[in-house]
Amino acid sequence: MQELDISIPSTDFASQLLLLFFYNKMQSQRFLFVAILACFLVTIKSTPLSDISYSDESTSVNEKTQKRPDDDSEFDGFPFREDDDSLQDSSREMSVQDHNWDVLIFTQQWPVTTCYHWREENPDQECSLPQKKEFWTIHGIWPTKLHQMGPNFCNNSANFDPSKLNPIEDRLETFWPDLKGMDSTEWLWKHEWQKHGTCAMLVEELDNELKYFEQGLTWREEYIMSRILDASDIHPDSNNTVAAINNAIVKALGKNPSIHCLYDGKHGISYLSEIRICFSKSLELIDCDGIKQGDAVPVGVPGGTIITNCHIGSLVHYPSLVPPLQRKSHWKLPLVNVYKLLQFLMWFTL
Repeated sequence: MQELDISIPSTDFASQLLLLFFYNKMQSQRFLFVAILACFLVTIKSTPLSDISYSDESTSVNEKTQKRPDDDSEFDGFPFREDDDSLQDSSREMSVQDHNWDVLIFTQQWPVTTCYHWREENPDQECSLPQKKEFWTIHGIWPTKLHQMGPNFCNNSANFDPSKLNPIEDRLETFWPDLKGMDSTEWLWKHEWQKHGTCAMLVEELDNELKYFEQGLTWREEYIMSRILDASDIHPDSNNTVAAINNAIVKALGKNPSIHCLYDGKHGISYLSEIRICFSKSLELIDCDGIKQGDAVPVGVPGGTIITNCHIGSLVHYPSLVPPLQRKSHWKLPLVNVYKLLQFLMWFTL
């Protein structure tokens, strides 16, 4: 009978097996450590604290630091510019040649949309909203040639003197404020006077600072845009067609206005921004037909024409509050998924 040769592995071979076992174990633990570290880093990256923002919807929101509301600006999500200010200061040289103009464009702005515009450019600056609700403010009085832009900066010798506005300063601060705040209001008045007021001086009724700004206050008190819209049941926090807004103004004034929106491309929403009405050199209310203001164009609709840069086929939002800041969108790995991944890795490497 043949014996079976049953032998015990040599000590060297057994040692090699043991070393191989511990080596594999260490490699698995190293892999587990690296995996845990990677998951930790992903978790931190995907939930940055700086991206969590809250907004104060009472009396102030944020606005841009370096750029002014009257600067040439265009920001992500809002392809439309503030049309009057799409002209750069180089227009000073062009306007020297011909300072004549045909109409005065009186512009009222909806502060909520203006503040939203600035905040979307830079969420680090305040923008002070009027204390009163449904309160439109003056943006400016702009002498304009028909079918052209400008003129601007017509008289460099007509320096701005804030002391001349002392008799009406309180009213200006209420109806013609710089939404950036009281500290910069004088800057806005100086800008409006130098760029537009010096051109309006061709008319005797507007040939000095006091007359120019006082006329703006007169028109603001006579053409209260919130009441005009309210009469046609158009209120803040509502959505309306451009045609409905236009019809409300024509119904009240009997003249064609120019209606301007800012379009939030990130959320697909058009916001009512400005309403402009026009006056002749004799300061009589007239149609705004023929004015050229940036991207606003006459659009044919049933029953007439609307001058606007708004999306004619979309609803326009008339906001009552500045929309809250949205948390920035990043690729996120939920914590619960990280936990499940770690559990799987630990089981797999044991």
